[in-house]
Amino acid sequence: EGVHGIEEGDRERLVRIDQVQAVMIVALVSLALVGSLLAGCTADDRVGGTFDTTVDPADCGIAALEAADEPVEIVFWHTMVRTNLDWLAATTDAFNESQDDVRVVLRQQPTYQDLFTKYKAGLASGDLPDLVQMEETVVQQMIDSRSTIPAQACIDATDQDLSDFLPRALAYYESGGVQRAMPWAISNPVLFLNRAAFRKAGLDPDQPPRTLAEVREVSEAIVAAGGAKYGIALKPAPYIYEFLLAKSGGEYVDNGNGRQARARHANLDSEESLAIWTWWHDMVADGLALDPGADPANIDHLLALANETEGAAMTIESSSAIGPIDAILSSGAFPGVEPATAPLPALTTGGGVPVGDGALWFPRSSSLAERAAAWRFATYLNEPAQQASMAVAGGYVPTVKSATEVPELIAKWEAQPMFRTGYDQLLTGDLSDANVGTLVGEYQGLRNSVRDGMIRMLRQGVPPEEAASQARAEADIAIQEYNDRVGG
Repeated sequence: EGVHGIEEGDRERLVRIDQVQAVMIVALVSLALVGSLLAGCTADDRVGGTFDTTVDPADCGIAALEAADEPVEIVFWHTMVRTNLDWLAATTDAFNESQDDVRVVLRQQPTYQDLFTKYKAGLASGDLPDLVQMEETVVQQMIDSRSTIPAQACIDATDQDLSDFLPRALAYYESGGVQRAMPWAISNPVLFLNRAAFRKAGLDPDQPPRTLAEVREVSEAIVAAGGAKYGIALKPAPYIYEFLLAKSGGEYVDNGNGRQARARHANLDSEESLAIWTWWHDMVADGLALDPGADPANIDHLLALANETEGAAMTIESSSAIGPIDAILSSGAFPGVEPATAPLPALTTGGGVPVGDGALWFPRSSSLAERAAAWRFATYLNEPAQQASMAVAGGYVPTVKSATEVPELIAKWEAQPMFRTGYDQLLTGDLSDANVGTLVGEYQGLRNSVRDGMIRMLRQGVPPEEAASQARAEADIAIQEYNDRVGG
């Protein structure tokens, strides 16, 4: 107002400039207020922080859903592919047809990283789902974002009994005594082996190696007998190292793996960690292990099982890959492979592993009715029948013990025992800070440090101790920079 003699386009630009300035002023004032309110507090102390126990059952919105006149539509972001995607689409259709209160719309995202990037962008744009599948590495960041309601609110609002859930499945997504998310499509790395290569070397495939020392012994026998060129294909992927460390009793970061206080330092040069780095280095250096490269997208370690002249008899991969692998092998593309799985080996026997893959989170941006609708669908996905059928379709580990009593899954596991390994592995070993799962904000930075350290060790001749030390120094910087950003 009060500006004369300007074109309409110029007027619109001035209005937009005023709007931007207003937003900037609000943002600066908000930051000043937040700074004054949070002075002397850490990110873990504030409402919604890692160890905050504030839970309001009303946040779940159960009453709002019950009062809704029409079906409440919710959007679910997920990362399911291939046989798992087929299963999810059919299961969602069945849910939508089974009741009149909720309608679920699926939105597939290419990868976990793509999904998380889109979610973080949505915190600013408002483009967020009502239910979202996130992998285990982002638990701390999701808590720090304060963008979700804790699953505990809905658990309390509906008096849900959690006794049927696998304790380790729940534990990863719990902090401060509060269930932050619900485990859903979970998995863990297992040892894959080609039974034909074992027999060719005169070894019993039903007696797989249990320790890393035994992996070396078996690899030596396989290479010497010509069962395969290599005993094992070891993809230098940080997640493989992480699970080897956890099952060996080593903690990835300090402060009880981030469970007792916010993580500040990586434990990449601990006794257990150095033993794994050294074993890995020696296996490759001695020609017993194939290094297929660190590209996250390559599957050469799996293809090595089917390569009779240049391949390997074993590898390590997530149990969630069993379904897609079985589908490919069933096509007859690799007739020389007789796949089997075994528990992940470790430095010693008796340890346990954390869960991997996905959990269900409930964005706070949704309306009360949408939150309750998302909880209704999440509860359905974790029922025994759905968990059993998902395990049959794709190899994921059931989150609930009663799923193992469903005839469909019983028959599947009897016909193909390799589908059961991941489930049994989550029941072994006592719960500890080492194997309950790592809470650290800069998880990807930590993983990048491990990957780069492994590349230096395997490709550039850097000794294991030096490579691990360099990786720890890089990881500590990444962890500290993240903590500084969130006030931790």
